[in-house]
Amino acid sequence: MTPKSLSLIAASAALACLAGTASADPVKIVYANYLNPKHSTNPLLVEYFNRVQKDSGGTVTFEYHFASSLLTGKDIPGGVRDGIADSGYFVGAYVPSEMPVDNYLGDFSLISEDPLVMTGVNNELVLFNCEQCTDEYEKKFKTKFLATYALTPYVYHCKTEVRTLDDMKGKKVRGLAGYADLARAMGAIPVNVNADEAYEALDRGTIDCALHSITAQKTRSYGEAAKYIITDSLGGFFGASLFNLRLEKWNKLTKDQRDAIVKNIPELVTKSIYTYIKEDEDVVAEYTKRGNKFYNAAPDLGKFFVEFRESYLSKAIARGKERKVRDPEKIADELQRLKTKWTKLLADNGRDPETFQKLLWQEIYSKIKT
Repeated sequence: MTPKSLSLIAASAALACLAGTASADPVKIVYANYLNPKHSTNPLLVEYFNRVQKDSGGTVTFEYHFASSLLTGKDIPGGVRDGIADSGYFVGAYVPSEMPVDNYLGDFSLISEDPLVMTGVNNELVLFNCEQCTDEYEKKFKTKFLATYALTPYVYHCKTEVRTLDDMKGKKVRGLAGYADLARAMGAIPVNVNADEAYEALDRGTIDCALHSITAQKTRSYGEAAKYIITDSLGGFFGASLFNLRLEKWNKLTKDQRDAIVKNIPELVTKSIYTYIKEDEDVVAEYTKRGNKFYNAAPDLGKFFVEFRESYLSKAIARGKERKVRDPEKIADELQRLKTKWTKLLADNGRDPETFQKLLWQEIYSKIKT
Protein backbone atom coordinates (compact mmCIF):
# COMPACT_ATOMS: atom_id res chain seq x y z
CA MET A 1 0.00 0.00 0.00
CA THR A 2 1.44 3.38 -1.00
CA PRO A 3 2.02 6.30 1.40
CA LYS A 4 -0.65 8.21 -0.55
CA SER A 5 -3.17 5.43 0.04
CA LEU A 6 -2.37 5.37 3.74
CA SER A 7 -2.88 9.13 3.94
CA LEU A 8 -6.25 8.84 2.24
CA ILE A 9 -7.35 6.11 4.64
CA ALA A 10 -6.25 8.16 7.66
CA ALA A 11 -8.02 11.24 6.35
CA SER A 12 -11.20 9.28 5.70
CA ALA A 13 -11.11 7.84 9.23
CA ALA A 14 -10.65 11.29 10.74
CA LEU A 15 -13.56 12.67 8.71
CA ALA A 16 -15.73 9.75 9.75
CA CYS A 17 -14.90 10.42 13.41
CA LEU A 18 -15.73 14.11 13.05
CA ALA A 19 -18.92 13.26 11.25
CA GLY A 20 -19.90 10.94 14.08
CA THR A 21 -19.36 13.70 16.64
CA ALA A 22 -21.11 16.28 14.54
CA SER A 23 -24.13 14.03 14.09
CA ALA A 24 -24.60 13.66 17.85
CA ASP A 25 -27.54 15.54 19.31
CA PRO A 26 -26.41 18.72 21.10
CA VAL A 27 -26.60 18.47 24.88
CA LYS A 28 -26.60 21.29 27.43
CA ILE A 29 -25.51 20.42 30.97
CA VAL A 30 -26.67 22.77 33.74
CA TYR A 31 -24.14 22.82 36.59
CA ALA A 32 -24.64 24.36 40.05
CA ASN A 33 -22.39 24.91 43.03
CA TYR A 34 -22.33 27.10 46.12
CA LEU A 35 -18.64 28.13 45.88
CA ASN A 36 -18.24 31.88 46.05
CA PRO A 37 -16.84 33.90 43.13
CA LYS A 38 -13.35 34.04 44.69
CA HIS A 39 -13.01 30.28 44.93
CA SER A 40 -10.18 28.91 42.81
CA THR A 41 -12.14 25.86 41.68
CA ASN A 42 -14.68 27.89 39.69
CA PRO A 43 -12.30 29.02 36.91
CA LEU A 44 -10.93 25.47 36.75
CA LEU A 45 -14.46 24.17 36.22
CA VAL A 46 -14.94 26.68 33.40
CA GLU A 47 -11.70 25.46 31.80
CA TYR A 48 -12.97 21.90 32.10
CA PHE A 49 -16.34 22.78 30.56
CA ASN A 50 -14.56 24.46 27.64
CA ARG A 51 -12.32 21.43 27.05
CA VAL A 52 -15.32 19.10 27.02
CA GLN A 53 -17.13 21.35 24.57
CA LYS A 54 -14.11 21.39 22.26
CA ASP A 55 -13.47 17.64 22.47
CA SER A 56 -17.14 16.86 21.85
CA GLY A 57 -17.09 18.87 18.64
CA GLY A 58 -19.28 21.50 20.27
CA THR A 59 -22.09 19.04 20.93
CA VAL A 60 -21.78 19.25 24.74
CA THR A 61 -22.16 22.70 26.26
CA PHE A 62 -22.49 23.89 29.86
CA GLU A 63 -24.62 26.46 31.61
CA TYR A 64 -23.01 27.06 34.99
CA HIS A 65 -24.35 28.73 38.11
CA PHE A 66 -21.86 29.41 40.91
CA ALA A 67 -22.19 31.01 44.34
CA SER A 68 -25.63 29.45 45.08
CA SER A 69 -27.14 31.50 42.27
CA LEU A 70 -29.30 28.51 41.26
CA LEU A 71 -29.14 26.11 44.23
CA THR A 72 -27.61 26.33 47.70
CA GLY A 73 -25.28 23.66 49.07
CA LYS A 74 -28.19 22.01 50.88
CA ASP A 75 -30.43 22.14 47.82
CA ILE A 76 -28.01 20.82 45.18
CA PRO A 77 -28.48 17.03 45.65
CA GLY A 78 -32.25 17.26 45.51
CA GLY A 79 -32.12 19.87 42.77
CA VAL A 80 -30.01 17.63 40.53
CA ARG A 81 -32.26 14.65 41.27
CA ASP A 82 -35.33 16.70 40.34
CA GLY A 83 -33.80 18.15 37.17
CA ILE A 84 -33.38 21.76 38.27
CA ALA A 85 -29.72 21.19 37.44
CA ASP A 86 -27.97 18.29 35.70
CA SER A 87 -24.84 18.36 37.83
CA GLY A 88 -23.59 20.05 40.98
CA TYR A 89 -21.25 20.06 43.96
CA PHE A 90 -22.79 17.49 46.33
CA VAL A 91 -21.69 17.80 49.98
CA GLY A 92 -23.44 15.21 52.11
CA ALA A 93 -22.53 17.01 55.32
CA TYR A 94 -25.18 19.61 54.46
CA VAL A 95 -27.88 16.94 54.07
CA PRO A 96 -26.77 14.29 56.59
CA SER A 97 -30.08 12.41 56.78
CA GLU A 98 -30.22 12.08 52.99
CA MET A 99 -26.58 11.12 52.43
CA PRO A 100 -25.46 8.95 55.37
CA VAL A 101 -22.80 7.09 53.37
CA ASP A 102 -21.14 10.28 52.14
CA ASN A 103 -21.21 11.56 55.71
CA TYR A 104 -19.59 8.33 56.83
CA LEU A 105 -16.74 8.95 54.37
CA GLY A 106 -16.52 12.49 55.72
CA ASP A 107 -15.97 11.08 59.20
CA PHE A 108 -12.63 9.71 57.97
CA SER A 109 -11.40 13.21 57.13
CA LEU A 110 -9.74 13.29 60.53
CA ILE A 111 -7.35 10.50 59.49
CA SER A 112 -6.44 12.20 56.20
CA GLU A 113 -2.81 13.32 56.16
CA ASP A 114 -2.22 13.75 52.43
CA PRO A 115 -4.70 15.42 50.05
CA LEU A 116 -3.16 13.77 46.97
CA VAL A 117 -3.47 10.29 48.47
CA MET A 118 -7.01 10.86 49.67
CA THR A 119 -8.07 12.36 46.33
CA GLY A 120 -7.05 9.14 44.63
CA VAL A 121 -8.68 7.10 47.40
CA ASN A 122 -12.01 8.93 47.30
CA ASN A 123 -12.49 8.78 43.55
CA GLU A 124 -11.48 5.12 43.23
CA LEU A 125 -13.54 4.12 46.26
CA VAL A 126 -16.81 5.72 45.19
CA LEU A 127 -16.52 4.82 41.51
CA PHE A 128 -15.49 1.18 41.87
CA ASN A 129 -15.07 -0.13 45.40
CA CYS A 130 -18.06 0.94 47.48
CA GLU A 131 -21.45 -0.27 46.30
CA GLN A 132 -23.28 1.73 48.96
CA CYS A 133 -21.47 4.90 47.89
CA THR A 134 -22.47 4.39 44.26
CA ASP A 135 -26.03 3.49 45.22
CA GLU A 136 -26.43 6.64 47.30
CA TYR A 137 -25.82 8.75 44.21
CA GLU A 138 -27.51 6.57 41.61
CA LYS A 139 -30.54 5.22 43.47
CA LYS A 140 -31.29 8.13 45.81
CA PHE A 141 -30.39 11.01 43.54
CA LYS A 142 -30.46 9.43 40.05
CA THR A 143 -26.96 10.83 39.56
CA LYS A 144 -23.65 9.35 38.42
CA PHE A 145 -20.68 10.31 40.61
CA LEU A 146 -17.70 11.27 38.47
CA ALA A 147 -15.16 13.31 40.40
CA THR A 148 -14.07 15.01 43.56
CA TYR A 149 -10.89 15.99 45.40
CA ALA A 150 -9.76 15.92 49.02
CA LEU A 151 -9.02 19.26 50.63
CA THR A 152 -5.79 20.42 52.19
CA PRO A 153 -5.67 20.20 56.01
CA TYR A 154 -8.53 21.79 57.89
CA VAL A 155 -7.55 24.26 60.61
CA TYR A 156 -9.44 26.53 62.98
CA HIS A 157 -9.91 30.20 62.01
CA CYS A 158 -10.90 32.07 65.20
CA LYS A 159 -12.15 35.55 66.05
CA THR A 160 -10.05 35.68 69.23
CA GLU A 161 -6.76 34.07 70.15
CA VAL A 162 -7.35 30.44 71.10
CA ARG A 163 -4.32 28.39 72.17
CA THR A 164 -5.20 25.96 74.96
CA LEU A 165 -7.79 23.26 75.52
CA ASP A 166 -9.43 25.46 78.15
CA ASP A 167 -9.67 28.26 75.60
CA MET A 168 -11.76 25.96 73.39
CA LYS A 169 -14.33 25.12 76.04
CA GLY A 170 -17.68 26.68 75.27
CA LYS A 171 -16.56 28.05 71.92
CA LYS A 172 -19.04 27.71 69.07
CA VAL A 173 -17.13 26.16 66.19
CA ARG A 174 -18.05 25.02 62.71
CA GLY A 175 -18.39 21.26 63.05
CA LEU A 176 -19.62 18.70 60.54
CA ALA A 177 -19.23 14.92 60.28
CA GLY A 178 -16.32 13.79 62.48
CA TYR A 179 -15.42 17.39 63.25
CA ALA A 180 -18.60 17.71 65.29
CA ASP A 181 -17.29 14.85 67.44
CA LEU A 182 -13.98 16.67 67.81
CA ALA A 183 -15.73 19.85 68.92
CA ARG A 184 -17.80 18.06 71.55
CA ALA A 185 -14.73 16.20 72.84
CA MET A 186 -12.99 19.55 73.41
CA GLY A 187 -15.99 20.95 75.26
CA ALA A 188 -16.83 23.22 72.32
CA ILE A 189 -20.23 23.53 70.64
CA PRO A 190 -20.41 22.25 67.04
CA VAL A 191 -22.47 24.29 64.57
CA ASN A 192 -23.29 22.79 61.16
CA VAL A 193 -22.93 25.79 58.89
CA ASN A 194 -22.19 25.93 55.15
CA ALA A 195 -18.56 26.82 54.38
CA ASP A 196 -19.59 29.95 52.50
CA GLU A 197 -22.03 30.96 55.24
CA ALA A 198 -19.31 30.66 57.88
CA TYR A 199 -17.92 34.16 57.17
CA GLU A 200 -21.27 35.75 58.00
CA ALA A 201 -21.57 33.45 61.03
CA LEU A 202 -18.15 34.65 62.22
CA ASP A 203 -19.01 38.27 61.54
CA ARG A 204 -22.28 38.05 63.48
CA GLY A 205 -20.81 36.02 66.32
CA THR A 206 -22.91 32.93 65.55
CA ILE A 207 -19.63 30.98 65.65
CA ASP A 208 -16.31 31.77 67.28
CA CYS A 209 -14.13 29.59 65.02
CA ALA A 210 -14.62 28.45 61.44
CA LEU A 211 -13.19 25.19 60.19
CA HIS A 212 -11.62 24.98 56.75
CA SER A 213 -8.34 24.93 54.83
CA ILE A 214 -5.98 27.88 55.25
CA THR A 215 -6.94 29.20 51.82
CA ALA A 216 -10.41 30.03 53.21
CA GLN A 217 -8.79 33.10 54.78
CA LYS A 218 -8.97 34.52 51.27
CA THR A 219 -11.32 32.47 49.11
CA ARG A 220 -14.12 32.52 51.69
CA SER A 221 -13.13 35.84 53.33
CA TYR A 222 -12.58 34.25 56.76
CA GLY A 223 -9.49 36.41 57.19
CA GLU A 224 -11.66 39.51 57.45
CA ALA A 225 -13.41 38.24 60.59
CA ALA A 226 -11.08 35.55 61.98
CA LYS A 227 -7.52 36.74 62.33
CA TYR A 228 -6.20 33.93 64.55
CA ILE A 229 -5.43 30.68 62.78
CA ILE A 230 -4.37 27.54 64.65
CA THR A 231 -2.24 25.76 62.05
CA ASP A 232 -2.26 22.27 63.61
CA SER A 233 -3.65 19.91 60.98
CA LEU A 234 -7.07 18.41 61.63
CA GLY A 235 -7.02 16.30 58.47
CA GLY A 236 -8.39 17.29 55.08
CA PHE A 237 -12.09 16.97 54.33
CA PHE A 238 -13.12 14.40 51.73
CA GLY A 239 -16.26 12.75 50.56
CA ALA A 240 -18.66 14.87 48.46
CA SER A 241 -18.67 15.18 44.66
CA LEU A 242 -17.34 18.11 42.69
CA PHE A 243 -18.69 16.86 39.37
CA ASN A 244 -21.37 14.32 38.55
CA LEU A 245 -24.16 13.93 36.04
CA ARG A 246 -27.84 13.14 36.32
CA LEU A 247 -28.30 9.62 34.95
CA GLU A 248 -31.01 10.70 32.52
CA LYS A 249 -28.54 13.11 30.92
CA TRP A 250 -25.59 10.66 31.04
CA ASN A 251 -27.68 7.98 29.33
CA LYS A 252 -28.57 10.32 26.46
CA LEU A 253 -24.94 11.02 25.62
CA THR A 254 -23.11 9.23 22.84
CA LYS A 255 -19.89 7.35 23.59
CA ASP A 256 -17.84 10.18 22.07
CA GLN A 257 -19.60 12.73 24.28
CA ARG A 258 -19.04 10.61 27.39
CA ASP A 259 -15.40 10.14 26.42
CA ALA A 260 -15.00 13.93 26.19
CA ILE A 261 -16.42 14.29 29.70
CA VAL A 262 -14.39 11.50 31.29
CA LYS A 263 -10.99 11.98 29.67
CA ASN A 264 -10.82 15.61 30.86
CA ILE A 265 -11.61 14.83 34.51
CA PRO A 266 -8.04 13.94 35.63
CA GLU A 267 -6.86 17.41 34.61
CA LEU A 268 -9.75 19.08 36.46
CA VAL A 269 -9.09 17.08 39.64
CA THR A 270 -5.31 17.57 39.45
CA LYS A 271 -5.49 21.32 38.91
CA SER A 272 -8.07 21.68 41.68
CA ILE A 273 -5.99 20.01 44.39
CA TYR A 274 -2.62 21.48 43.37
CA THR A 275 -4.14 24.96 43.22
CA TYR A 276 -5.45 24.44 46.75
CA ILE A 277 -1.99 23.40 47.97
CA LYS A 278 -0.31 26.42 46.38
CA GLU A 279 -2.98 28.81 47.64
CA ASP A 280 -2.52 27.67 51.24
CA GLU A 281 1.16 28.61 51.00
CA ASP A 282 0.46 31.97 49.34
CA VAL A 283 -2.31 32.89 51.79
CA VAL A 284 -0.08 32.42 54.83
CA ALA A 285 2.45 34.84 53.36
CA GLU A 286 -0.17 37.39 52.25
CA TYR A 287 -2.28 37.40 55.39
CA THR A 288 0.70 37.43 57.75
CA LYS A 289 1.60 40.77 56.17
CA ARG A 290 -1.95 41.94 56.94
CA GLY A 291 -1.43 41.16 60.61
CA ASN A 292 -3.30 37.87 60.88
CA LYS A 293 -1.66 35.37 63.23
CA PHE A 294 -0.78 31.81 62.15
CA TYR A 295 0.45 29.71 65.06
CA ASN A 296 0.60 26.25 66.60
CA ALA A 297 -1.74 25.35 69.43
CA ALA A 298 -0.40 25.14 72.98
CA PRO A 299 1.01 21.69 73.85
CA ASP A 300 -2.15 20.49 75.62
CA LEU A 301 -4.45 21.37 72.71
CA GLY A 302 -1.95 20.15 70.10
CA LYS A 303 -1.63 16.82 71.92
CA PHE A 304 -5.41 16.56 72.13
CA PHE A 305 -5.73 17.04 68.36
CA VAL A 306 -3.14 14.32 67.65
CA GLU A 307 -4.57 11.78 70.08
CA PHE A 308 -8.14 12.37 68.96
CA ARG A 309 -7.22 11.89 65.31
CA GLU A 310 -5.17 8.75 66.02
CA SER A 311 -8.05 7.17 67.92
CA TYR A 312 -10.76 8.20 65.50
CA LEU A 313 -10.83 5.18 63.18
CA SER A 314 -12.84 3.11 65.65
CA LYS A 315 -15.06 6.11 66.41
CA ALA A 316 -15.72 6.61 62.71
CA ILE A 317 -16.84 3.00 62.31
CA ALA A 318 -19.13 3.39 65.31
CA ARG A 319 -20.58 6.53 63.73
CA GLY A 320 -21.16 4.55 60.54
CA LYS A 321 -23.31 2.12 62.48
CA GLU A 322 -25.23 5.02 63.99
CA ARG A 323 -25.78 6.35 60.47
CA LYS A 324 -27.25 2.96 59.49
CA VAL A 325 -24.47 2.31 56.98
CA ARG A 326 -24.37 -1.40 56.10
CA ASP A 327 -21.15 -3.17 57.12
CA PRO A 328 -19.18 0.02 57.84
CA GLU A 329 -16.08 -2.05 58.67
CA LYS A 330 -15.91 -3.23 55.04
CA ILE A 331 -15.86 0.35 53.75
CA ALA A 332 -13.26 1.32 56.36
CA ASP A 333 -11.04 -1.62 55.38
CA GLU A 334 -11.29 -0.75 51.69
CA LEU A 335 -10.53 2.90 52.41
CA GLN A 336 -7.42 1.89 54.35
CA ARG A 337 -6.35 -0.51 51.56
CA LEU A 338 -6.67 2.22 48.96
CA LYS A 339 -4.84 4.66 51.21
CA THR A 340 -1.89 2.26 51.32
CA LYS A 341 -2.11 1.76 47.55
CA TRP A 342 -2.09 5.47 46.69
CA THR A 343 0.65 6.26 49.20
CA LYS A 344 2.85 3.69 47.44
CA LEU A 345 1.87 4.86 43.96
CA LEU A 346 2.97 8.40 44.76
CA ALA A 347 6.14 7.25 46.50
CA ASP A 348 7.10 5.05 43.53
CA ASN A 349 6.13 7.41 40.70
CA GLY A 350 6.46 10.95 42.04
CA ARG A 351 4.17 13.71 43.29
CA ASP A 352 4.36 16.27 40.49
CA PRO A 353 1.08 17.33 38.83
CA GLU A 354 1.79 15.59 35.52
CA THR A 355 2.47 12.28 37.24
CA PHE A 356 -0.58 12.59 39.47
CA GLN A 357 -2.82 13.31 36.48
CA LYS A 358 -1.45 10.24 34.68
CA LEU A 359 -2.07 8.08 37.75
CA LEU A 360 -5.66 9.28 38.00
CA TRP A 361 -6.21 8.27 34.38
CA GLN A 362 -4.34 4.98 34.64
CA GLU A 363 -5.85 3.79 37.92
CA ILE A 364 -9.35 5.26 37.71
CA TYR A 365 -10.73 7.14 34.74
CA SER A 366 -9.49 4.89 31.94
CA LYS A 367 -11.62 2.17 33.56
CA ILE A 368 -14.97 3.97 33.39
CA LYS A 369 -17.21 2.34 30.81
CA THR A 370 -18.47 4.96 28.39
